Amino acid sequence: MEEATRQTVANLAQAGAIRLMETGSSDVALARCRALSWACEQLRKFTDRDVVLMLDDDMEVPTETAQLLAAKARELGRPCSAAYATPTASLAAMPWRERPGAWLVGLGCVAIPRTVLLELESMAEKFRFMDRELTAFTWSGPQDGEWVSEDYRLSMNLGGVHLMPLAVGHIKKGSIWPDSATLQKLTEERSLV
Repeated sequence: MEEATRQTVANLAQAGAIRLMETGSSDVALARCRALSWACEQLRKFTDRDVVLMLDDDMEVPTETAQLLAAKARELGRPCSAAYATPTASLAAMPWRERPGAWLVGLGCVAIPRTVLLELESMAEKFRFMDRELTAFTWSGPQDGEWVSEDYRLSMNLGGVHLMPLAVGHIKKGSIWPDSATLQKLTEERSLV
């Protein structure tokens, strides 16, 4: 997790948020299914909580922005997203052609009302993973001749997202290269073949 994200999470916890952290999966769709399944368990446990704020581990979000996002999600009764950019696009979102006014968004900073998430959980397919029952909130795959990424699929499954003109930071790093010891080991292994 990025340092700015750690600070974001610490600030939100200080403001009263409960932190749930999903780690250890290289499959983003599975990680989101695990995290949201756990969030639903916590919503049933903490009945005073009415919004789940999803944050990716490379986001920088001012506390005031998160609070505005959660307030709008409560007001509208639908998921709301802040706006952020990616290295390849000026906005990690696109209008959903099938639902005018709704957006398909990257899931870096999305507030989901309790009722919406629990309703999706009740309708979605269940599956077993590592001796736990999880909910298939999202997945990646083809649909109507196009590829639908896990973030856009979750946006669809939620009925679309309200995109707000609230900016949040998206932290990206430079290139990562293998070290010389790894390359040397590969060279040695190759000479043995």
